[in-house]
Amino acid sequence: MPSELSINYIALGEKLRQKRTAMGLSQEYVSEKLNLSQAFYCHIERGTRILSLESLVKISRYYKLSLDYLLLDSIQDESNNKLHTEIENLLGDKTPEQAENLLKVFKILADNADSLG
Repeated sequence: MPSELSINYIALGEKLRQKRTAMGLSQEYVSEKLNLSQAFYCHIERGTRILSLESLVKISRYYKLSLDYLLLDSIQDESNNKLHTEIENLLGDKTPEQAENLLKVFKILADNADSLG
């Protein structure tokens, strides 16, 4: 039976953030142009909200980026995605600074996994 695929919204959001910052635009400006709330657009870039296909197409057109580019490396095999989803859910309400600090802690734990037991 083929495995299900899901979108890595964090990877997708990172591509959007990189494009926006490369263009020198603020989230407020882009969200206004796209007729999306600034809070929702912020969540899209952080990968903490699922956007509709309509919103994805609207964003891809605005940035002049193809859907295949946006989704490339953003599609994951569902069988390997459960842990990632759990981590994303835990980080969903954290600020970027908090998420970065948690990532640092996770790296320390990963480097010392053998000694943890």
